[in-house]
Amino acid sequence: MNCIIIEDEPAAQSILEHHISRCTDLHCFGTFADAFSAQTFLDANTVDLIFLDINLPEMSGVSFLRSLVHPPLVIFTTAYSHYAVDGFDLEVVDFLLKPFSFERFYKAVNKAREKFNAGSQQVLPAKLSVKSGKRIYQILVEDIQLIETCGDYVTIFCTDKKLVVHGTLKSWEEKLKGSSFMKVHRTTIVNLSKIDHIEGNQIQIGDHKIPVSEQFKEQLLERMFG
Repeated sequence: MNCIIIEDEPAAQSILEHHISRCTDLHCFGTFADAFSAQTFLDANTVDLIFLDINLPEMSGVSFLRSLVHPPLVIFTTAYSHYAVDGFDLEVVDFLLKPFSFERFYKAVNKAREKFNAGSQQVLPAKLSVKSGKRIYQILVEDIQLIETCGDYVTIFCTDKKLVVHGTLKSWEEKLKGSSFMKVHRTTIVNLSKIDHIEGNQIQIGDHKIPVSEQFKEQLLERMFG
């Protein structure tokens, strides 16, 4: 699971980063000291889990979570137990009361893992309808090789066609979540089943050479060989 930390206390940041590093299936993509910097990251990236401190500067963790249209899984962290009610009202995965042990942390992660795996088992439609120009196309999901973003548009490369569609890469990440698709670069999602080979930091899919960002490479190899 890809995750981020939103926590303003350096000591608490270090503890969370250390605990996350002990979990082989957790990949921390960033630590943020306030909700606004985290939001900037989430505007361009999708994560599966947020470790969210409630007492943040300027905007509380509760207010931040309520502002998210499609929130990922969330584990609240705080030093104040009375906030637990807010957490359950917002259907967060768990509530970690500081200071917490690794065992308690791991129990919360297991809850998140169970929810994540249940969501990953969703059945994707075999076909998707997309509007490109004045035409509406029906495309087979399995025929999609990769999706690239440029500005307010994405280009969908299929085995037999290329379609330019209005939308964001993040929306396509959500649409294809739980399938064989994976983000490998800030501009690109690929269909893992279409990969011919990986060489260094490049993926070959048909005639396409796609760069892989370092932040995604370890997860890519786990998805391919795990």
